[in-house]
Amino acid sequence: MRIAFDLDDTLLCSRYRFPTELPTRSFFARVISYEQLREGTKELFEFCKTQGWQTWIYTTSYRTPSYIRRIFWLYGIRLDGVINQSIHERKVSVRSSKYPPTFGIDILIDDSKGVEIEGQKYSFKVCCIKVGEEKWIEKIKRFLVENQYN
Repeated sequence: MRIAFDLDDTLLCSRYRFPTELPTRSFFARVISYEQLREGTKELFEFCKTQGWQTWIYTTSYRTPSYIRRIFWLYGIRLDGVINQSIHERKVSVRSSKYPPTFGIDILIDDSKGVEIEGQKYSFKVCCIKVGEEKWIEKIKRFLVENQYN
């Protein structure tokens, strides 16, 4: 199964603040400018990997794929793929802010109610989490397990 995660206000602080992870590669983190990942991200990605699932990023930002990979590398997380807004604009023909089927993505994790509505409209699966949701990791894990064969 291929899982994609949104960045802003899902895994990275943007408009909202939430507790963050400490980078695994702390020496490089002190040298390189980077954005901090939401606390629990590493646990969630490790869970996905133990299930044999691919982990991707699908963002509407114009951050480069190499920059995004570098952020996750600082935390010891290897991404299987990255889609930013530039790639989305080149590859997606549907008028939607995100369209995971183009990239073979089975489930999208996002904080946007609008993306959830687009998922219903265009028949792709979205697990919508709220910024302040305390049990967000459990909610995502449950959603992924329940939807892995659908």
